[in-house]
Amino acid sequence: MLSTSPQTAAWLDPMQTDIRNARHDDAARIPVLATQVWLHTYATEGISAGIADYTRSEFTPDKYLAIQNDALAHIWVAERGAHLIGFAVLNMGVPCPTRASTLAELQTLYVQAHFVGQGVGRQLLSVAEKTAFDLAGVPLWLTVNAHNAQAIGFYMRQGFTKQGTTDFVLGDQRHENLVLIGRIPTCT
Repeated sequence: MLSTSPQTAAWLDPMQTDIRNARHDDAARIPVLATQVWLHTYATEGISAGIADYTRSEFTPDKYLAIQNDALAHIWVAERGAHLIGFAVLNMGVPCPTRASTLAELQTLYVQAHFVGQGVGRQLLSVAEKTAFDLAGVPLWLTVNAHNAQAIGFYMRQGFTKQGTTDFVLGDQRHENLVLIGRIPTCT
């Protein structure tokens, strides 16, 4: 008979996802996951010098530690067993470019490709929506690349609506992003 401790029980149930606040020791894993997801999504033509520079400068342990230490920011991770599979970053007090009264930006919601479609993104989004509502009574806003049909579809299914556009600048190139606003979460 196989006996399991609570720590190994989640590993034996591959569908068990734990969502929790990020800890300082997560700062080494989060940038690796961020790099993987970002490259998979946006480096569809290969790795240019601009992409290499961007990922090396943006996805660092120091940046994620700074987020964890910022009183207006929140970061959650999704784990299965001891494996990080997704994370979300919420910034409070950041005005939406199309609706300045909305001050809760979902800066990042990344789920490793192997786990897309398994409810991980919905769980992370739900935590971020509830936090924004509890702290400020506002819906989330976010930007998403205008060509990222998978992410746009996900957010639309979650009740987000398009409010306008903005640009993401990478080197000397501008990339159109949609500005989406969420709904006020229902209390459960």
